Amino acid sequence: MKKIIFSVATVALLADALQADFNFKEDASLGADIGTTGVGVTYVKKLKNYDNKWGIRVGYHQFSKSYTTTQNKANYDFDLDLQDVQLMADYHPWSTSFKVTLGAMYNGNELKGKITPNGGFDIGDKHYDITELGGINTKVDFDNDIAPYIGIGWDTSFYKPSCCWGFTFNLGVAYIGSAKVKNTPYNVAAGVDRVELDKNLRKEEKSLQDDLDDYKYLPYISIGFNYKF
Repeated sequence: MKKIIFSVATVALLADALQADFNFKEDASLGADIGTTGVGVTYVKKLKNYDNKWGIRVGYHQFSKSYTTTQNKANYDFDLDLQDVQLMADYHPWSTSFKVTLGAMYNGNELKGKITPNGGFDIGDKHYDITELGGINTKVDFDNDIAPYIGIGWDTSFYKPSCCWGFTFNLGVAYIGSAKVKNTPYNVAAGVDRVELDKNLRKEEKSLQDDLDDYKYLPYISIGFNYKF
């Protein structure tokens, strides 16, 4: 409940700010950066009606990578997709480049893959031959589609006059929640006990989820540049 209130309050603040200061080009900057969730673009708008210390920031980042490995007599083919949409409020307490950030981001990070046995593999408490089970499709994502965020950073263009280049840096953490793992078998032979198979798959899911339990908080860092209109 707290994280929901946190996100709603942030969106409400930004919505109010947009109504009060609706000129999107004046005292605004557009930039590019690279960080934890990939390469992206950001838009920053300074809010004059908020003591010239507040700004809103909207960003989008994406990164994808595929990889293959072999472990425990099985082949792993995975696709890692990182994606976020950020809605942030930046506060410059001393009217300098330094800022404190409060906001939320859409968390589109997920891992999808296919596990195929080299002759057979162990699932839970049982060994399955390749003639019994063709493989497993696996998906890993996280509880929070909307992740609350808090951090600090620098934006050197925030107090510069128009037509200036600036440097941006962000350091913070987003609460993405617990990992969710889903294993789906395919090419299951007719003689395989599906109840037992499902039970063993749930054990494997629980084991991986427990391993990922320490990663409810996503450290975030980005560095880039922007241009003030």
